[in-house]
Amino acid sequence: MQPILYMTSLLTFYLKGEIHKDQNFINLKKPNTILSFIPLGAKKDSIPVSQLSSVESNFKLHLGSLILGAIIAIVGLGMISESFVVALIFMLIGVNKAITAFETILTITTTDGYARDISFLIFEKSKAELAETQIKQIISDRLDDTNNRVQTDRIVETNSNK
Repeated sequence: MQPILYMTSLLTFYLKGEIHKDQNFINLKKPNTILSFIPLGAKKDSIPVSQLSSVESNFKLHLGSLILGAIIAIVGLGMISESFVVALIFMLIGVNKAITAFETILTITTTDGYARDISFLIFEKSKAELAETQIKQIISDRLDDTNNRVQTDRIVETNSNK
């Protein structure tokens, strides 16, 4: 699996989340922020490949965040004549809130039923689909490796070709 880097927010475009596989684990890393733009460490998670059960992606729209973001941006626009800097901050926060209301959620479910959600910006939907495809391939490969019938068929085919 090739590492997948994705943006977690427009305001912190330089902070990237990451999904990658090393040996027997799927590793997830998501930067933590305060007020959506001040970096503060990262959340890391590892999922054993043997514990992967399923993966799915889903598009969501958070209507409340979209409306709140639009209101904050409009308030910021109205404040331009009073204070340009404060207005700019309000508009950036409002636009960020409105855009992040559109998201693609990648859900990785383990065999114990625990689901881990990874949120992708609407611009990063292709990366969510790529991660989903690669993780499905990892699950498929693991199931083939533990399937006795498939392994027996491989041995028989190898011996019959000699």
